[in-house]
Amino acid sequence: MSHVSPKPINKDLSKKIYELLIGAITNKSISKKQHGGAFNELLTPTEKVMLGKRLAAVSLLSNNVSPYRVGKVLQLSPTTTLKLQTRLESGKLSNTKRLCSTLKKSPLQLYLENLLKPLPRYGTSPASLFKEKY
Repeated sequence: MSHVSPKPINKDLSKKIYELLIGAITNKSISKKQHGGAFNELLTPTEKVMLGKRLAAVSLLSNNVSPYRVGKVLQLSPTTTLKLQTRLESGKLSNTKRLCSTLKKSPLQLYLENLLKPLPRYGTSPASLFKEKY
C-alpha cells in the first residue's frame, strides 16, 4: 500500500509540485518511451496498479458497467467502486471520463471488454475471445 508522509507540506509548494508533474506528463517534446521510463523510475508497482485500476474502473463505470461487476473484475472494494460511481455521477470525474474516452479502443480497453463477456461454451478456444472482430 502506498504511504504518504504525515508531515504537512506548504500549499503553495504542493501546487507547484503538482504543476511540475502535469507539465512533465503533458510535455510533447518527451517521447512516449521516455515518459514510460520516468514512470517506471518514479512509481512503485503498487502505485502503478492503483492508478491503472482507478482509470480502468472509471472507464468501465462510464460505459454503464455495474459497480459490483467492476469491483469483481478489477478486484476493487465495494467502497472504492461506489465512491468512483458517485463521483462520476456528480460530474467530479469529468476530466478522467474524457481521458478514458480517448482510450476507447486501446488494447487495455479491448481486454477489459473481453473480461466482462460471459464465459464461452465448452469447446471454445480461449484465444478466440481476445481476437479483435471487424
